[in-house]
Amino acid sequence: MMRIKGGYLRIVVAGIMLLLVFSMLPIEAQGLGFQGNRDPMRLETEFVERALHRLRPMKDSLSLEIPWISQKQINRMLLNHPRLIISVHREMLEEERLYQESLKHRERIIDPNKPMVALTFDDGPRPTTDRVFAALKKHNAVATFFVIGMYVHGRRDLLKQMVEAGNEIGNHSWSHLNLREITFQEVESQIIRTDEAILRATGVRPAFVRPPMGMLDGALKTVVGQRQIAMWNLDTLDWKHKDWQKTMASVVGHVRDGDVILVHDLVESTATNIEEMIVYLIGEGYQLVTMSELVKYRNVTSKVVRFARP
Repeated sequence: MMRIKGGYLRIVVAGIMLLLVFSMLPIEAQGLGFQGNRDPMRLETEFVERALHRLRPMKDSLSLEIPWISQKQINRMLLNHPRLIISVHREMLEEERLYQESLKHRERIIDPNKPMVALTFDDGPRPTTDRVFAALKKHNAVATFFVIGMYVHGRRDLLKQMVEAGNEIGNHSWSHLNLREITFQEVESQIIRTDEAILRATGVRPAFVRPPMGMLDGALKTVVGQRQIAMWNLDTLDWKHKDWQKTMASVVGHVRDGDVILVHDLVESTATNIEEMIVYLIGEGYQLVTMSELVKYRNVTSKVVRFARP
């Protein structure tokens, strides 16, 4: 009787461990950006396949070798091997860590003689920003993110990681108001508070300000001083139509060397599909650079407005 109870106890403990691992993998995958932002269900499948292969090495997956095997039988096989569960889990996390390290240390070299464009994202940081950042990292590319100050505090860790990866953070006001319709003091508050939030989050004061909706006047020029106001010349209008095919169509065949492309990381279709645009631009021979890098290597006076404090 005691042996039976002991056997049940081991199975229960192993079952709890298996459930914990399965519940952990999607979260860890989301946090780490598991090699190209992989699907959580695919991660669980891969985990099971690895564990089963350790138990019974096969040329192909167990599900292919034995089509009739049930999920219940698979779970029973794994639950009897709690140490195997932990071992495979650690192995997958270590592989991801090494993958992320390889991305971090890939040197990005800009060739001034080759075409380049600046991808710029407005209105973040939002929950969707993680996916945009993951897509950029996957292709060793960077962008400039014009963030809204009121959202910065909750995503400080993300913004710090983005800067460390070579991206640039710009000022997009505190709460996305039309700066033409508020007082000088309010404009000043919108810009200064956002500057301070970005500085606290990243350790870097933004070099560029992008007014919401591109609305600027003398008050903003005075507040910005000797910094630059970053505009754009290729507007995808993704915020308006939220249709990825239209977003891509605005870029394909229209992009040119030195362009500043405007997209929005809060738009679901953009965050989900932005990798397609990144791959297209790289495939067309464009280097993806930050606003500061574009200003350094290209004459973009029509896209970046410089003002001196009166």
